[in-house]
Amino acid sequence: MNPDFAPPPDLFEALHDLRRRGRRCVLVTVTATSGSTPRSPGARMLLDEDGGLTGSVGGGPKEAEVIEAARDLMRRGGARRLTLDFSTGLSDGDGPVCGGVMEVFMERIDARRVCHIAGAGHVAYALHRFLALLEFRTCILDPREDFNTEDRFPGAERRLVPFESCLEGLVPGESDAVVILTPEHRHDAVVLKQALATHAGYVGMIGSRRKVATLFKALEAEGVPRESLGRVHAPVGLDIGAETPAEIALAIAAELVQSWRSPASRIRRGETYL
Repeated sequence: MNPDFAPPPDLFEALHDLRRRGRRCVLVTVTATSGSTPRSPGARMLLDEDGGLTGSVGGGPKEAEVIEAARDLMRRGGARRLTLDFSTGLSDGDGPVCGGVMEVFMERIDARRVCHIAGAGHVAYALHRFLALLEFRTCILDPREDFNTEDRFPGAERRLVPFESCLEGLVPGESDAVVILTPEHRHDAVVLKQALATHAGYVGMIGSRRKVATLFKALEAEGVPRESLGRVHAPVGLDIGAETPAEIALAIAAELVQSWRSPASRIRRGETYL
């Protein structure tokens, strides 16, 4: 084999990698054909949100039409079918005329969301269980070996790391969350500063309104921009009158769903300290 030859990337490996990195994509599949077409049913193409392509459904102007439709679907979400007539638009030297019809099905595939939970106490214990039902992956960040255990957080990624550097090496994306549930107020500020340096789509912190207001003013005095603090959901969770750890965890899980499903309705609670 030519040592310079690089085999084409595997589409499903690319799809897995995109989801692992928290990236959206659109998967296009040829579902039916009639007559002469450039690809057969089962041919696939993957478009990532940065415009990268893996695979092909035929090339040429018709594939360009598919790509444009996939870009639109990337913005809107959902799925759609598209019928391509290869007997039109290819005259006057514009390429070979296949003469057939090809149907493709395209669907946006969202990244599997990750919730990074700083703290492994009672609320985190309950939140992990709710999020498992919601198909979130969870990453538990807490240095306490007696709390951050496999028995308490089955299936979670667990990191026994100091709160001062708990997000180091992690890259939360727009589809991910950081929820701050540390055991002491002094840890909240250091974790919050780390969270605001990421692109996490949801950042939440537990605490009373008075505590939140005091902490935000202190962070602003340290130079944290006011607009950054406006990203924070604090006190964390929807206002359902929650009191117990399980109820608080339910309120947080509900707010995460609201934030994921209805981004325009996100409550910028951090602004209430002003």
